[in-house]
Amino acid sequence: MRFVAGKWVVLAACCALVAWGCGKKTSKVETLPEPTKVEKVEQTTTPPFTPSDEDAFDTVGMDAKAREALVTIYFDYDKYELRPEAIQQLERAAQFLSQNARVRVLVEGHADERGTNEYNMALGENRAKAIKQYLVGYGVTDNRMETTTYGRERPAVPNCPDEACHSKNRRCEWKLLAK
Repeated sequence: MRFVAGKWVVLAACCALVAWGCGKKTSKVETLPEPTKVEKVEQTTTPPFTPSDEDAFDTVGMDAKAREALVTIYFDYDKYELRPEAIQQLERAAQFLSQNARVRVLVEGHADERGTNEYNMALGENRAKAIKQYLVGYGVTDNRMETTTYGRERPAVPNCPDEACHSKNRRCEWKLLAK
């Protein structure tokens, strides 16, 4: 019984501590001191930073040059051989890539909506690889170019009714991966 009575004593002591801790507390609120006045310091204007030619990197110029050099290449129906006008366009692309060694590109091959999906995927891949092979032959290193194919999945002009429309979908486009 002595042990049970000890439990009651401990329990009563705990309740008293809780009741004492939950009592209403008042805190002293200190008033903050008045802010001190700060004297106004005149600011001097410094000229804006103008990088030297070595520091400057003309992103807009690079993007404009890339858009100018990396134009869409079009193909004949059911073909992946490069047309004469495509070769001229690829020469500009090769010059741009040779002058900008940090640029990496992705060549995306596309096909029109005719034919099976499997056939058009292979045709788009062959078109992208033809461009890559031409540029490697021109001297652009292989590891700066990647290829992919979308086949007929991403037409430039969907639901084509005629050949003029289909010809816009038989193409390779470029994406900049690094500049």
